[in-house]
Amino acid sequence: MCAVPRQARAQAGMTFDEFKTRLVPYFAEELIDDIKRQLPQGTDYRVWGWDVGDFSGDGFVDVAFSIRQASEKKSIMNVYLFADIDGFLTNIGRFNYPFVEVPLEVGVVIKENSCFVLQKYEQFHWSMTGYRFDNGSLLVLDSFLTARDRDMTHESYRNYQTLLGYEKYEKTRSGEEEFKTEFITVPSYPRNRQVYKGYAQDAVSNLVRFVPKGAYWWSGEDDAALRARSAYDREFLYFSIAITDDKVITAEKEGEPSERVEIWLDVNTSENRFVRQAGKRTEFRTTADSGLFSFSITPGNFTNLAASVKISSTDELDDIQRDQVSLVNAIASPTDSGYVVKIRIPFRLLGFEGVPLEDAGTTEFGCSIAVYDIDNFFRPEEETLIATSHFDSMNPASYGTLLLMPGHETYGESTNIYTDPLAERLRDIGF
Repeated sequence: MCAVPRQARAQAGMTFDEFKTRLVPYFAEELIDDIKRQLPQGTDYRVWGWDVGDFSGDGFVDVAFSIRQASEKKSIMNVYLFADIDGFLTNIGRFNYPFVEVPLEVGVVIKENSCFVLQKYEQFHWSMTGYRFDNGSLLVLDSFLTARDRDMTHESYRNYQTLLGYEKYEKTRSGEEEFKTEFITVPSYPRNRQVYKGYAQDAVSNLVRFVPKGAYWWSGEDDAALRARSAYDREFLYFSIAITDDKVITAEKEGEPSERVEIWLDVNTSENRFVRQAGKRTEFRTTADSGLFSFSITPGNFTNLAASVKISSTDELDDIQRDQVSLVNAIASPTDSGYVVKIRIPFRLLGFEGVPLEDAGTTEFGCSIAVYDIDNFFRPEEETLIATSHFDSMNPASYGTLLLMPGHETYGESTNIYTDPLAERLRDIGF
């Protein structure tokens, strides 16, 4: 009998006993036994990928690994996440990830207080999902996707906690960047819907990369920043925008220099709003076309001069849309740190019969919220623009994103590990 080559053994995965020897430098034997008791019993499996680190932020080492069960007929890997909770290694997450050719196409990495799972879908098509454990909840932190698009490589990133994201295209052969846009996503939920911990609802813009104009005059987030939230009902789209402003300049009469807020919407609902296919070529939507709407809100002076709205569009409005203009309503009020603007917009003005929710899930619009900040009434040209993207009004590909979320869906994922035991206990006592 000949010995099995080391490389062949590596490609066959590890038994749990072999895996245990790798964990000994990090965990006491009792903690490693905690893991074994929570894995499939009475069946053969192999561990293929693993990493240790702190993805719960409590200063204690956690572990993540992928296994393949011998009885599994499909090309499926089971990814397990274990966190140290009160001195026990507890299974806080178990996910199924398919692979294409070999189990090593599903891997785990722990860094920066997060656990990342990498997955291959097909040649040149990969994804990475980040997880973080926080106060009993396992959060989906972010997602990264890369795929081949004709002669280019497309990268897409979304962070579900900060709401930041980007889209990038580069030439596959040369690596030359053809297009990139960074932006903030604004999730829009049904009115009065309660959004719980673990899901980000407020879009915050306070970074210099989202100051496309007047960065010289901008001294930081205390000077000018915005926090936006959106909601909808059957007839209207709503925005609430809180502006941080250390010097609020208001007008005593129309036409005088004043702060203002603009909401730009691209209501085209194509599958990919950043690009369009022109024969065999991929073109980027960097010039104005149909379906763009602008709502420019001047807050007034919070006393005798009310907030006002100016509406413009790249399209000629029909009779129904013109009738809806009178239903646009905006109000503004001062706060300790600046002011807040609220506005409602009829969906019929945007060209829809009602809320345009797709049967298959969310509806995505291009959307940038822009705040124009003036700190000197006598020098209105010293104006700073801070937005939810590196915004150019005539470039729809530079807009951020507005996501209309159906009533049962949320932007991102959050699973509380105590929910199921609590529900089971309530059932046991008669609820």
